Amino acid sequence: MHRRQFVAALTSGGVVASTGCLGDLLEDVTTVSASPAIVPESVATEVGYDYRGTEESVRTESVAGETVEVTNYASEYVRTIDLPLDPFGGDGDESDGDEDENTDGVEAGVFGLLTTPEVSVAGENFNPVGDMSRAEIAERVQDRYGELEVGDDPVDRRSVTVLDDTTTVETFEGEATLREISVDAVVEVARPDRGGDHLVIVGVYPDETGFDRGAEAERIDTLIEAIEHGDGVEVNLEGD
Repeated sequence: MHRRQFVAALTSGGVVASTGCLGDLLEDVTTVSASPAIVPESVATEVGYDYRGTEESVRTESVAGETVEVTNYASEYVRTIDLPLDPFGGDGDESDGDEDENTDGVEAGVFGLLTTPEVSVAGENFNPVGDMSRAEIAERVQDRYGELEVGDDPVDRRSVTVLDDTTTVETFEGEATLREISVDAVVEVARPDRGGDHLVIVGVYPDETGFDRGAEAERIDTLIEAIEHGDGVEVNLEGD
């Protein structure tokens, strides 16, 4: 779930699904920008996730003959998770004494956070992200694991507090490719709207034997609950 691919996957339909005759209404809508969102590094570190930076993505779209510049932000966090050495290229007969010889650290936990602006004219939404179901978002988030097949329906739903409100997190099960090995995976998706922006929140992690899935879901909830969003949020912007 590289940041560039994360943004591209979720906004690949462009800002406009259908324009109609809205040229006159869009004369003043030439630039729209989301505000970035992040998790404070202290919180991310507490639950074992590392902040990898935020990417600003500027897209130019044509809306009823008018050019609209849209700015999105995507932040990424990753967590190294101990998984069984053998199938991930480790050797159970060797150990440096500092780690459990039956496990190997794999960068397998990912938390992605996208903000994209609401683009609405006369009550009609022109950003397709606003109409995406969580299942559609889950299907698009494939890049971090290379190949990811996600079930059509969520296996669980829960409520989590984000930005002083409540959002629904849906859990999907699937199968992912990690280091050319097929593993069971979990995809967590939330899609709240805040401050004129659509937020897309995605967590992906393995679901292998011996892995504490419940504890990882709690880590995802902690990250969601700590999200900060707004123009005053300080982010580490990375270039294209």
